[in-house]
Amino acid sequence: MWITALLDRVAVLVGRGAGGEPSRGPVDGAAWRRRLLSLPVVPWRAGLLPRGGRGPMRVVHTDAIVHEAFSRRSRFLQRGARLVLKPLLHLAPVNDRTILLLRRMDRLSARRPRSRYVEPVEFELGGVRVESMTHRYGPTSDMTILYLHGGGFLSCGIDSHRRLCERLALRTGATVISVDYVQLPEGTVADSVQDAISAYAALVRSTAHPEKIVVAGDSAGGYLTMKVAELAARRRLPLPAALIGFSPLLSLDPDSVDKGVEQVVRFDDAYLPLAKIARLRPRWMPESAVMEGEVSPLDATGWISSPTFLVATEDEILRPETEAFALALTDRGVKVELHIWRKQVHAFPVLAGALPEGELAVRLAADFARAAVGELDHERTTDPHAHTELVAGTAPDPAA
Repeated sequence: MWITALLDRVAVLVGRGAGGEPSRGPVDGAAWRRRLLSLPVVPWRAGLLPRGGRGPMRVVHTDAIVHEAFSRRSRFLQRGARLVLKPLLHLAPVNDRTILLLRRMDRLSARRPRSRYVEPVEFELGGVRVESMTHRYGPTSDMTILYLHGGGFLSCGIDSHRRLCERLALRTGATVISVDYVQLPEGTVADSVQDAISAYAALVRSTAHPEKIVVAGDSAGGYLTMKVAELAARRRLPLPAALIGFSPLLSLDPDSVDKGVEQVVRFDDAYLPLAKIARLRPRWMPESAVMEGEVSPLDATGWISSPTFLVATEDEILRPETEAFALALTDRGVKVELHIWRKQVHAFPVLAGALPEGELAVRLAADFARAAVGELDHERTTDPHAHTELVAGTAPDPAA
């Protein structure tokens, strides 16, 4: 993601180390970020209020795993996003020029060093451009992860999410295939869905182990992940072995408060302005667009039966529908693992290279995926500061 690339450049421009002290010479961006990564995690324990006087996090999914601890660097990033990125995104008009500007910023990610242990290979899968990679030091695996990047259907791509895919390849041993699906203004969300399911269908036909395909994505890519699961069932294709959603978008009206669950915290997203969603919706799905299946994955839970791993942050816009989605799947007996984190930005696992919480989320997702395909050969990764929430919720009524 271009935010990570900017961290290096900010260090060079400001000329200060991670602790805020002036540097004694030229600042190396990579060295600055290593210093930032060395800052300790601030543990949170039940019964002790974190800074700001906020009490224990409330959730509505009975078995949600709550991560109360947060690092100083995650707090630093969250506050920076709130002070700088959110106002900029709020002021930016929703038009083709803005989309092109965001794409130019995304190209910063392509300039970052790639892993020496991964050799990406580009090709077409079902007529869609993809990039495939395996990690030289990943565990042995027959798994394939089809990864669908986020970006609101208008920005980001293979370049911006390459580092995350490299980490998934390392932690799972899988062949990770990143999909370059069509986005605005060239296509609608319905077109993005067709690219995603076309790539999945072609992968099912070409892989030696179709029963070990895991589909994953963040934000808008999480929407596509769940649409792939729905359409695979509708088309009678082999179902994904598991689904992974990092802050998944699960409807095209995430600003709506009517998700069938109690909203236990007010929206206070670190950088996604709520007002922009209404402006984007007509471009996502104009009247001429035709969606295969349900428009919102939240309405398609009856078609989804793959084990599902979900991540959301405490006060992001997409949290209520993530919890509603988890409850609906759980009510049908689908295996769901839901993690909710405090003091993180939307889709923070994409920043695993800069945030320890992001790295932990990737490890948790990797273990979930390896367990789903029968390849987990070690004890599952755990967060010593996490706990299981006991506040029960109510699944939305499918007939409503």
